Amino acid sequence: MQHAKYPHLFSKGKVGKVTTKNRVIRNSMGTYLNVGKLCDVSDRNIKHAAEAAEGGPGIVFLDNCLIVDGYHMGLAAYDDTYIPGLSMIAQAMHDHGAVAGMQLAHPGRDMGFAGGDNVVAPSAVLPEIMINAGATVPRPLTIDEIHEIEEQYGQAAARVKQAGFDIVEVHGACGCLPTNFLSPHDNQRNDIYGGSLFNRQRFLVEVIRVIKRYVGPDFPVSVKLDMDDCEPDGIRLEECIDTCRVLEREGVALLNLVTATHVTANFSTSFYPWSYCADMAAKVKEQVHIPVMVTGAIQSPEAAEKILADGKVDFVGTARQCLADQAWVEKARTGHEEDIRPCIRCQIGCTDRGILGHHPISCATNPTLFHYYEELYPKAETPKNVAVVGAGPAGCEAALTLKKRGHNVVVFEKREIGGTMIEAGAAWYKSDINRFIEYYRKQLEKQHIDVRMQEVTPQDIADGGYDACIVAIGGEPRKLNVPGIDKPIVTEGIDFLYGSKKVEGKSAVVVGGATTTAEIALDLAEKGMDVTIVKRGTKFLNPAGCQMDIEYTIRLHQLGVKLMTGYRLDSVTDSSAIAIDQYGEKVEIPTENVVISAGYLNRPGFAEQLEEISDMDVYMAGDCKKVAEIPDATHAGYAVARMI
Repeated sequence: MQHAKYPHLFSKGKVGKVTTKNRVIRNSMGTYLNVGKLCDVSDRNIKHAAEAAEGGPGIVFLDNCLIVDGYHMGLAAYDDTYIPGLSMIAQAMHDHGAVAGMQLAHPGRDMGFAGGDNVVAPSAVLPEIMINAGATVPRPLTIDEIHEIEEQYGQAAARVKQAGFDIVEVHGACGCLPTNFLSPHDNQRNDIYGGSLFNRQRFLVEVIRVIKRYVGPDFPVSVKLDMDDCEPDGIRLEECIDTCRVLEREGVALLNLVTATHVTANFSTSFYPWSYCADMAAKVKEQVHIPVMVTGAIQSPEAAEKILADGKVDFVGTARQCLADQAWVEKARTGHEEDIRPCIRCQIGCTDRGILGHHPISCATNPTLFHYYEELYPKAETPKNVAVVGAGPAGCEAALTLKKRGHNVVVFEKREIGGTMIEAGAAWYKSDINRFIEYYRKQLEKQHIDVRMQEVTPQDIADGGYDACIVAIGGEPRKLNVPGIDKPIVTEGIDFLYGSKKVEGKSAVVVGGATTTAEIALDLAEKGMDVTIVKRGTKFLNPAGCQMDIEYTIRLHQLGVKLMTGYRLDSVTDSSAIAIDQYGEKVEIPTENVVISAGYLNRPGFAEQLEEISDMDVYMAGDCKKVAEIPDATHAGYAVARMI
């Protein structure tokens, strides 16, 4: 029967001779859930496979498998000892209703970044940002080594098939070895594997042929490809289309199309529109006759349905949204879209701290991700009356967790549900945060949690008859005590972001050095203002380890925003800001506005006072305890609510 709301999304699909129950494919991501240096399958991998499949996608590609001996953030299939563990993953997927897929990977130039030590590629070429981060420049492969690796792809594919998987995929995107061969920048060879596009395609073509020899002509093979790797002089759409035509002739059953690499992952941040890859993928689909899948900021079932209905692709892929909510597909199918936790595309937990930080990936909006070592919402032995003060991410997550555990909850919020996420979501590129606020608002309502929009004091809570209190009131803006700080030209950054005070004119000085400073400066520069950032320290943002910071850095530079590091605000006049360096040298900056974005301080006073005047259990969560970011707040709210 056709689905009433999403007829295309929940129609059956075909990949080779494999039938899928819908058009959603869970794309692979390295998770670091494996065990030890050998990348053995862990119980967490198996449970992840079961949960991912139960969530409803037609095909699940889980992690990725190394085809050579080495360490990385995924699994391995480079010898027969891995078959039993992989078979348990495939069985878990089947048991929960999904077609089981496994991606085969050779990190190529990225092996050093992934944690391995045998770093090889077609040429000794490595992006500057990776060199600066300490990665090893790859050793160029010999032709004999190329042929050996091609055989290893085929042998790994045979093991995956033997383990019970229904489809195998070659990771030919994101900086992995096939990408290095395809890229005219990375591939500087002057033999049959370099130079012309035909030669640069040779390695991937031979890999497919070897795999087909090992698994047979009817076993479906997918290839993940970059339509544009977003690197200088790299892979572009025109060459990708040609490569896709070639792969179709070689018997490939599915094209998994993405953009960017691990170096250019900033193209997956919220600065880019929803479904930003779909139009490019449609151009590929026009030129081939095999199924095409696209991944890239497909943030809702409505967006997925539209891409399919418009005929742009045959399948939609999601990865990060599956981290935010493993069950989003099933929730969409059953009409519970309001229960889908949204991905806010911050990339903090999955990319910055996860893949790049060599930690198991986490999610800003989903604090229970991969918590297979414990019951997620254990029932309270004794239900308690708990007050939650503050309805930001920490307070909302704490309240929902408490309610699910059986406690009676009252939430107090003096302003609006969302806390400082309201300001964090003010920029045009942060609209996904507003979806997260709306998710919390609806869930609090659905759980029938008593939310009281009023300001309370510690005495109010002490007199309220509560057994425990979670204080989640957020931090407080750091105040600068300099002459002229009360001048009319001075605006607090949080007031500007909230919209309670406007900043108008032709020029502005923004004081501070964190993300909020960058947001404010970018907003003002986009409005045509002449903007100068005054930063006390010598380093502004963290473009080496934060994808959003890369975008801020690029865009601020493009808009001509001036950056004065090593200066602090000394004073403000009616028409200027006076900055001073560590040597006492002062610089006067003429300006019509001074916006203060000096960061936040923790705010323990409420909790400390409540502890003094009551005998209830008092906990703190979020910025009032330690100033950090949205993922830290949601995770802290969940963790502290489990303690009661």
